[in-house]
Amino acid sequence: MGNEKRISLFRQAKGEFGKKHSELELRRERLNESIRLNREEFNGLLRQKSVAAKSKAKKLSKKISFAVKYGYVYGGHVKNEILGMLTLYNAGRSFAVKTQRHIRYDPSDPKLYLNMYFPRRAAVNGKNRLFVYIHGGGWIGGWPEAREAFTTRIAAAGYAVASLYYGTAPAYAHPKMIQNIYKAFAFLKENAERYNIDADEIFVGGESAGAHLAAMAGCISSNPEYGSRFELDALSRDIKIAGLVLNCGVYDMERALGTGFRNVGVYTQAYCGGVAVEDLSCDKKKEISPIYWVNKDFPSSFVISAENDKLAVLSFDFVAKLFQTGIYVEHFHATGKAAVHAFAVSQALRISREAMKEIKAFLKKISRDPVGNKKSALNKTAV
Repeated sequence: MGNEKRISLFRQAKGEFGKKHSELELRRERLNESIRLNREEFNGLLRQKSVAAKSKAKKLSKKISFAVKYGYVYGGHVKNEILGMLTLYNAGRSFAVKTQRHIRYDPSDPKLYLNMYFPRRAAVNGKNRLFVYIHGGGWIGGWPEAREAFTTRIAAAGYAVASLYYGTAPAYAHPKMIQNIYKAFAFLKENAERYNIDADEIFVGGESAGAHLAAMAGCISSNPEYGSRFELDALSRDIKIAGLVLNCGVYDMERALGTGFRNVGVYTQAYCGGVAVEDLSCDKKKEISPIYWVNKDFPSSFVISAENDKLAVLSFDFVAKLFQTGIYVEHFHATGKAAVHAFAVSQALRISREAMKEIKAFLKKISRDPVGNKKSALNKTAV
């Protein structure tokens, strides 16, 4: 790639940095103002002596406590996301792709968008296979632009990649995120000819919180009972997912709280709109945990875990569940110092490139052949 192209991409990244930074500073200011107003209301309730006022003050106290913790965690998380976007997260990206950015997939919400990455070589049989990527970020952050090492390498392997921004918590608390993802699916299906994609065979992947949402989509795709719980776009609610790539995800929300993963309580509480997971009903805890909805029709899956990730036990649980259910699953467990949470996002690491090689082989194995016929059924589970 020429220097002019590299300079152009760097300037584009700096522009994204400035835009995101301004948006996030505004969000932080609004959060601080909300905390201030809640504290004033809390102090006013304390001056009252009624039982109702005391009860309301207790609930408001919990709300303020979460907002303060969220503000602290959010600030550090955003800093890491922005630095990652300019450095490690996009290191090792492929330049053998064509890119279209900030495509709005929901006319009613200008914040929601997707980026498209296309292989430069001609598509098999005239159409590109579609890989949808769902970024991580603890459900409170993350952007498609900060995952381009991963998404561009998938695209260079012969896939059209749609990388989604689906909104972040608590503004887009459960179930808004998964509903937004299905809006994006509908947009892609409706515009299949425009983007020259095969919308009948969709692969979905994600890391961390994105892997959780990808697994939810896999459950919706294969389990009508689960899908009926959500208000999904009519055009995409019955769409079938051909395979999943799940990188260091959360598959059981309640068990995640006991892993010791840093700030997991704040992340999960934000996902639930400010309500702590332990305060949810048993039914709701189950609803937000994809491990409980896996059935015999769940998509073939490539599951990644890492030795130095406290959430790794959740991936092992999920792989065991898939194995017991008879689903084809390949499990890539990374070891060594670089084997940290969501390591495969960056392609600067040797272990990440090894994972990418195995992901490509997995996708090729479960895809249809070039003339559009389904490959013979996979009858072996790999672990």
